[in-house]
Amino acid sequence: MFESDFAKCEYVEKDNVVFHAWKKEAHYDDYRNPVIASLEMLRVHKGSFFIVDARNGFEDVKEDVEWGFSYFLPELKKTGCSTWGFILPKVSDIEGEIDLWTREIEKNFRVIRAESYDEILRQAKRIEYKDVHDFTEGELKELFLSVDWSSGHFPDKLVMAMKNFKTVYSAWDGDKLIGMICAMDDGIMNAYIHYLLVDPQYHGRTIGRTLVEMMKEHYKDYMRIVLVAYDKEAFFYENCGFKKATDASPMFITSLWT
Repeated sequence: MFESDFAKCEYVEKDNVVFHAWKKEAHYDDYRNPVIASLEMLRVHKGSFFIVDARNGFEDVKEDVEWGFSYFLPELKKTGCSTWGFILPKVSDIEGEIDLWTREIEKNFRVIRAESYDEILRQAKRIEYKDVHDFTEGELKELFLSVDWSSGHFPDKLVMAMKNFKTVYSAWDGDKLIGMICAMDDGIMNAYIHYLLVDPQYHGRTIGRTLVEMMKEHYKDYMRIVLVAYDKEAFFYENCGFKKATDASPMFITSLWT
């Protein structure tokens, strides 16, 4: 735990949350030291949620904003954190400042703004991410057909495929499978992401980006991560850090139609 005259930061184990509560407006080291303390907790507790209580202050110094964008957010991304919550009243004097931060944070994280810790936690935990390989035919069929992928017509094969992929991360809303990403690799240099799909009912909630970031973190020490993107989705992957090849084209031998 960290505490100063300006902020209190602690890890709440039962909720898997790093909770950062501002006591009053802070600038320079009074702002950065508590933020760094929270960052260290997020590094230790990888994949935890980050909730900031900004009701009693935040910061509005240009140098601190620039430091936050250039140092803190890139470092936060490395921790595996995917969700950032802001506790704010309905009407706030720092609304413009929070909007500025939100626009930047949303490039890499899911942002939840609510009036209480419990409400943020409820929304954050609505989507659960798992590292599992066992799925039922029904779960896979429903998800794959939700995006009109012909693979969904072969759920028995998908069940076996998921067992054979080296890395599989999935997103769940309760007992409902709503998204997944799957990859194979050579164990040291190259990884290939084959599937990334999210139920269209859950689009716009950064689930796909979260799954990609989980896979990038898993393969961060590899020399190459490859995927084949549909042209209409290339922009999404470029925003996730991938680059389009200028001297190569994907080629297939396939009996699938989508």
